[in-house]
Amino acid sequence: MNILKTVRFKLLFISLFTLLGVSVLIAWTTIYDTHKRLIAAQEDKAALLSDIIKQSVMLLMLENRWPQLQSQIEELSKSNAELEVVRIFHPKTGKVIVSSHRSEVGSAISPDVLERFKKGKEGPFTVRRHEVSHSAYLKAIPNMPECHRCHGAEEKIRGVLDLELSLAGVRSSIIDSAKKDILSLTLSFIIMAIIFLAIGERLINRPLQRLMRVMKKVEQGDLTVRSEEKGDGEFAYLSAGFNNMIDSLESTKRELEMFHMQQMEKAAKLASLGEIVSGIAHEIKNPLAGISCAMQVCYTEFQSDENKKTIFTEILNQINRLDKIVKDLLSYAKPGVPRVAPADVYDVMGKALFFVNAEAERSRVKIVNNISHEMPLILMDPNQIQQVFMNIIINAVQAMPDGGTLAISAAVVSR
Repeated sequence: MNILKTVRFKLLFISLFTLLGVSVLIAWTTIYDTHKRLIAAQEDKAALLSDIIKQSVMLLMLENRWPQLQSQIEELSKSNAELEVVRIFHPKTGKVIVSSHRSEVGSAISPDVLERFKKGKEGPFTVRRHEVSHSAYLKAIPNMPECHRCHGAEEKIRGVLDLELSLAGVRSSIIDSAKKDILSLTLSFIIMAIIFLAIGERLINRPLQRLMRVMKKVEQGDLTVRSEEKGDGEFAYLSAGFNNMIDSLESTKRELEMFHMQQMEKAAKLASLGEIVSGIAHEIKNPLAGISCAMQVCYTEFQSDENKKTIFTEILNQINRLDKIVKDLLSYAKPGVPRVAPADVYDVMGKALFFVNAEAERSRVKIVNNISHEMPLILMDPNQIQQVFMNIIINAVQAMPDGGTLAISAAVVSR
C-alpha cells in the first residue's frame, strides 16, 4: 500500500501543514513586532540624545563657550558606539557648522536631509549609509531670547541638529531573536509532529490495521472473524457495520450451501429415477415388441375385413406411439452423443410438453404454446434440446406454486 495515499498520512499532512503555517505566522509576527520595538527604542534613544545635545549646545552658547562644542561632540560620539555621527548645520545654507567627523565641517549637508528639514519633517527617520541602516533625528536649535544679544533676533533658528544612530546592533539583535524563534519553532514542530504521529498511530492507524486484518481474513474465506467494536466513535460504527455485513455473508453462505445440498440430493434422486425409468422402459420395450409382432400377424390375416383392419391399424399406431414414448424415456434417462440435424422446433417443443403437461396441471399452471408451425428448420439434436426444454419448463412451473400461465413463443430475428 502506498503510504502517501493513506488516510493517516493525509490527515497528518494536513494537520502538520496547518500547524507549520500557524507557527510560521506566529514567528513572523513575533520577529516583526521585535523589529518594530527595537526600532522604536532606537528612535526614542535618538530623541533623548538630541535633547541632551541640544541642551549642551544651548548651555555652551549662553556661557560663550562655543569653541568647546566641537570637542564635546567628538567626545560624545567616541563614548557612544551606536552614535554614528552628530552634526549641526545652518538651516538655510545647509553648511555643516559642527560635526563629530571633523572633516565634514564646512561641507554641505546631504540634500535629502536639508530638504526634509525645509519641509518641516523634524523628528526620527531612517537613512541608509554605506549599506547600513541608521536611525536619524532632526531637531532645530531655536534662537532663544538669551542669544539675541550676540546673534540678534532676526533669525528664529540658529542651527539644526542632525544625529544618526547605527542600527547594526538592532539588526544583530533581530537576527539573534529570529534564530531563537526559528529554533524554537523547529523544536516545537518536531515535538508536535511526534505527538501527532503517536496520536494518529493510536487513534487512526491501529483501528484501521485491525479492520484491514479482519477484511483480509474474510477475503480469504474465513467468515468466523469479527472486528472489535471499541468505544462509540466512527471506527466503532464502521466495525459494527462490517460485522453485520459478515453476518449477512455467513447467513447467505449457509443458505447457498443448503440449497446446493438440496440440489445435489435432487440430482441424485433424479439420477436414481433415471436408472429406474431406464429399467422400466427396457422391461416395457420387450413385451411391447412382442405385442407389435402379434398385431402385425393379425393385421395380415384380417386385411380383407375393413372393420377389423381399421381396429388393428389403430392398435398398431398406439403400439408405435408407446414404443416412441419408451424410446424417448430411454433417451432422457441416458442422453447420448449429440446428433445434429435440421429439426422442427414446434415438434420438439410438443414432445417436451407431452411429458410436463401432467406436472403443470397438478400445479394449476396453464401452458400456452405460441410457436408457429411455419418456423424454419433449425440445426439441433432434437432429443437433447427436448430435454433442455423440459428442464426449463419444469423450473418455470415450480417457480409458480400458486398457479399461473406459462406462455412459450419463438420468432425469427433478422440482423
